Amino acid sequence: MHEALWLLVLAIALIYAIALAGLYWLQGRLVYPLEQIQALKNADLEEHTNAVRIKTEDGLELTVRYRAAPKKTTPTIILFHGNGEDLTQRGHIALEMIEAGYGVLLAEYRGYGRNPGKPHEAGLYADARAAYAYASTRSNAIVLHGYSLGSGVAVQLASEARIEALILEAPFTSIVDVAAKRFPLFPVRTLARDRYENLAKIGSVTAPLLIYGGTADGVIPPAHFQRLFDAARGNKRLALIEDADHLDVWTTGGREHVMQFLASLQAARDTIRA
Repeated sequence: MHEALWLLVLAIALIYAIALAGLYWLQGRLVYPLEQIQALKNADLEEHTNAVRIKTEDGLELTVRYRAAPKKTTPTIILFHGNGEDLTQRGHIALEMIEAGYGVLLAEYRGYGRNPGKPHEAGLYADARAAYAYASTRSNAIVLHGYSLGSGVAVQLASEARIEALILEAPFTSIVDVAAKRFPLFPVRTLARDRYENLAKIGSVTAPLLIYGGTADGVIPPAHFQRLFDAARGNKRLALIEDADHLDVWTTGGREHVMQFLASLQAARDTIRA
């Protein structure tokens, strides 16, 4: 009896160790699901934006899509997409921004959309800096919009670059916090290589901030939005979109909050000029 119990304990320990090792080695695929990412087509986006090449600080050439603002003083919105997308899935937002009169740069990451390289946290930060360098030489006002994984990229860039404003859609406090809730039986806080510590960085962002997300988000708990808002300082807004999930925040009410926020920035600029 004791021997059978001992064998059972060993079997459970072995299964746990295998699962733990698999989680550690596959974490890159979980954070950056490359098998789902392709160079997708969006005819409207291709009609209204141009493919341009930017170079990162570590020598990669990435293809992004860009539409110049009507005037250099008009804001250009840099869009950072989520982990299970390529830039075309931010196309609906880009097209509405263009229609509203803003410039747009749809950032793309290494390893995504047939770009070279392998995605990792430091690499995506470098990709963001390259996108900012390109846009900021063509526009005097840069607004960052980060969705889900892109919120981690946008917060890092906002903490180190001169920007007009920061907009976060369905952001997390950190990747580790999301993973710890999803895999409660494993020490993910110790094992995680890429962390995207938004909560630790948001207080260093001095630009006006809008955070918006859905109350029914099943991927990132809405409590993350509130914690980030509470930790931020200065001019900040929080919009909780009732019944919106992780994928439909923009179309179920987020758009109006973003456009109102951008309009308020314009009104503030006009007041200063007056």
